[in-house]
Amino acid sequence: MTAARMHEGETPVTLQQAAALVAAQFPEWAGLPLAYAGAGGTDNRLIRLGEDMVLRFPRTPGAAAQMAAEARWLPWLAPQLPLEVPAPLAFGQPGEGYSHPWQVLQWIAGANALVAPPADDLAASGALAGFVAALRAIPVPPDAPLMPEGGHLCPRDAFTRQMIARITDEADPAEVMRLWHAALALPVWKGPPVLVHADLHPLNLLTQQGRLAVVIDWGAFCAGDPAHDLICGWMVLGPAGRAHFRNLLGVDEATWARGRALAFSKAVMAAPYYRNSNPALHGVMRRALQHTMDDWPR
Repeated sequence: MTAARMHEGETPVTLQQAAALVAAQFPEWAGLPLAYAGAGGTDNRLIRLGEDMVLRFPRTPGAAAQMAAEARWLPWLAPQLPLEVPAPLAFGQPGEGYSHPWQVLQWIAGANALVAPPADDLAASGALAGFVAALRAIPVPPDAPLMPEGGHLCPRDAFTRQMIARITDEADPAEVMRLWHAALALPVWKGPPVLVHADLHPLNLLTQQGRLAVVIDWGAFCAGDPAHDLICGWMVLGPAGRAHFRNLLGVDEATWARGRALAFSKAVMAAPYYRNSNPALHGVMRRALQHTMDDWPR
């Protein structure tokens, strides 16, 4: 059996390949049961290994590079954050017909915040605000990865316009284009970089017993504009939780506007792109698109 693909030209992986790679490179884990862990993320395919581990296979060369960065930074970040993050256990090499490095991580129990939303929106906003504040408070190391192209919206323009042309029932394309022009006109951020996860949407957050507990998928981790970690306000929280989240962090109007524009931009690009290949993510981004459009100042 081969995993479903999300990108043109991505590298597939089968359970048989995964078993052979584990047996050859980590014989102490050979023979443990293997099973696909849902649809996986947009960048990586996940395969459970036994009860306590998960194998992470990058779909593309770019995702493989992100995985290496995570292995460097997650053990350092984990003790400084109020929510749990996965612990890297081992790093595998290409082989058995699979062409990228791959990873073994700790498996953390829980369900993503789309399947099992937080029971209390205000409690979730407090947990997210505490997480974002703790991450921002960590001094930026000199070798931390920097946000590509400064995190500006302008480099996304061409691809965003392609995706707007593919929007159907997600939103009114003409209104989306109008708001995209407004987003591009926002002043860029010129402050010092802070550490950001930069991809805080429901599929990257796990709940346990109704409470946000775990932040996964750190492939976009870098130092940059703090507005990038505000996107959860529109992707995870309702209106009351969003306002509480903003108040707890003390976000000024300019930063909040950039956060809304970044959430809008991510939703515009991802909703049509993943319409057929990842229905769960498509649903997240479709709702985020509507939330940001509804919340845009008139």
